[in-house]
Amino acid sequence: MQRDELINIFRLLISIVSGEGRGEALFGSEISVVEAAFDRALSGWTFPMVYLEFPLMGKPCCDLGAGYGEELFRYGTLPDAQAFGYRKALDYFATISGKKAAFGYSMDLSRGDTERAGLYLQHCGNYDLIGPFLSACGEEARIPHYMTVSERLGKSWQSDYIAFFPGRPGTPTRLGGYAFGSDDLRDLFNLAGFTAWETDMIELCRELSTLCKPADYQFDILSDGTLSDDFGIAFSFGSQSRPKIVAESLRSGPGAKLMKKLQEIRLIDDRWKMLPDTVFARALPFKADDGSEKLIALAVLLNMVKIKFKAGIPRSVKFYIALEASEL
Repeated sequence: MQRDELINIFRLLISIVSGEGRGEALFGSEISVVEAAFDRALSGWTFPMVYLEFPLMGKPCCDLGAGYGEELFRYGTLPDAQAFGYRKALDYFATISGKKAAFGYSMDLSRGDTERAGLYLQHCGNYDLIGPFLSACGEEARIPHYMTVSERLGKSWQSDYIAFFPGRPGTPTRLGGYAFGSDDLRDLFNLAGFTAWETDMIELCRELSTLCKPADYQFDILSDGTLSDDFGIAFSFGSQSRPKIVAESLRSGPGAKLMKKLQEIRLIDDRWKMLPDTVFARALPFKADDGSEKLIALAVLLNMVKIKFKAGIPRSVKFYIALEASEL
């Protein structure tokens, strides 16, 4: 698909999410900033993996994540893609196949940072990808510290992705994983060397884990190799291939119980109740730039909710909505 077609599809998906007053309540009035960021993030000939990231308390705002998998290897990159100054990293990733890898951008639009982006590489344990990727980014200094922590975690809590954020204070290196080696986060913390936790934090995460499956954990590695006092954990509401079941979980099932708990401890307000109505999965006709008509599968999916702790205290919550589109 051409760039203009991809942008029009994004606008259509945004209009679906924002319908019935949800846009203003969830994202605020600056959705045009999100559209412009999507345009800058476009790097391939297919619709990227897109994540709208937003809080559920305080002033509405929206950050944006956009990334690609093996389709960059299969179909190539857009010749005019700037990749936020990391074109070499984009070109390197486009040579990768058969690794279940993903590459993308994280844009902190709510901080007013519209020109820069953080970069991430999902390697899924293929650690040989990290060196060439960070070298292409000019960020080789991050490799030893990331690998040291990854080796401590081993297979049971395998690290699955690396990211860095030039616009954030201290430009930390993000280490994240999807594997939860036990039900006790203290096992993870002991292996990682993370000490900034409290008993109440452990108990809250355990309670939430009985309602919804933990999907992701995150640490930030500082420039001296130590871990910051930040920890993130995300929970999913079911399989993305069954969007209606996920919506029902958040409407009246385990997902709703989890969100009510977060509201009870004043991390979110009741705007979360709008989220099930954003779910959409349908094939629609779409007119291409050349006048031909295509059939496009569109989806708006409830991806996950992430809680950020600082020094063992829950400080913030972000919700993630995924936007997907593919030509049939």
